[in-house]
Amino acid sequence: MESDKKQYLRIGLTVFLSFAAVVAFFFLILRYQGLKAYLDIISLALQPVVVGTVIAYVLCPVAKFLERQFRRIKGLSRVSRPLSVLFTLVFAMCILGLFCALVLPQVVESIRSLVIDLPAMLEVQLARLERYLEADSNAAATVMQMITSVETFLMTWMKENLFATVSNVAGSVLSVGSAIVNFVVSIVVTVYLLLDRERYLAQCKKLFYALSRNERFNGAIMEVVHQADRIFSGFISGKLLDSLIVGIICFVCLTLLKMPYALLVSVIVGVTNIIPMFGPFIGAIPSAFLILLVSPSKCIIFLIFIIILQQLDGNVIGPRILGNSTGLSALYVTVAMLLFGKLMGFVGMIVGVPLFATFYYIVKRLAEHSLGKQGMPVSTAAYTGAGDEKHTDAEDEGHTGA
Repeated sequence: MESDKKQYLRIGLTVFLSFAAVVAFFFLILRYQGLKAYLDIISLALQPVVVGTVIAYVLCPVAKFLERQFRRIKGLSRVSRPLSVLFTLVFAMCILGLFCALVLPQVVESIRSLVIDLPAMLEVQLARLERYLEADSNAAATVMQMITSVETFLMTWMKENLFATVSNVAGSVLSVGSAIVNFVVSIVVTVYLLLDRERYLAQCKKLFYALSRNERFNGAIMEVVHQADRIFSGFISGKLLDSLIVGIICFVCLTLLKMPYALLVSVIVGVTNIIPMFGPFIGAIPSAFLILLVSPSKCIIFLIFIIILQQLDGNVIGPRILGNSTGLSALYVTVAMLLFGKLMGFVGMIVGVPLFATFYYIVKRLAEHSLGKQGMPVSTAAYTGAGDEKHTDAEDEGHTGA
């Protein structure tokens, strides 16, 4: 009995000290400005390494596929790794260059024409609204006064501040040199990681095993790492392909419907489609506003089209490409987006789903292990009402047979 009390006291003291250490660590980061400044400097210095690591992770499946193909060719097996990395980078650069050559000029042209035509489109819509409100003079006067005030404010801001903002942007052109250097360093890091990826992974595993001596714990961590890699790789590659298909479908349909700014809207919808579930709707908000300035009737048609496209992507395209890579229900996806979106912004809305899926997998395995030790069923269906009824019926049949 005394030994049990000591054991519980030791466990409680360990939990308390761990919690206190976590609180102290976050207090130092959030409150001590000197430490936060040093952490900001370190994160800024390591930014090219982080970007290069992300690029290498995204391109790794392509490099592995090309390496397998080169190994099948006689005389190229010894240089299959360098050739695969080279052709992977060339492939990525070609895709990026093709996108810039085909899409960016038209997007820039759409934005330029939008800026030029925006005052005229606003005047047309204001005139239309004025005709709608002619029946009610009081309401019309109030609304028109508000609109005129907003229009005056916008025009004043554009004259006084917009050109100053453009001048500031133009004055910061020197920072482009730093961005180019960071990009080059990121590419170098990507090449190093792709060329010798097994050795770097082995070094990380070696360091982990050196710090942890518990064999069962090490095996569990390695299993979680492999599962997280499966979730992230499947989600990222599948989501990029899914967004590309959605963007192409959107461009083709908007062109057939003769919508204004078809390419610009398609790029917005395709990029925001990377965000699970709500991506097309998020991209539809600014796109619908642009189309509304041209034609309210086409704006309604566009919104109906976006709803159909989201249903098509959510029920047909997405499941066929992504499969069940995350294993999360719609509720958990929503929770993940809200939580990580609040913590990490736009990036959190993208990576929050695979992060939450990894956390969900860990909790699931811990729960199944605990239930297995208690001799209880691990299937979720066993804990629903139908599962309880089936379990009771089986027990009754067992008792009857006895």
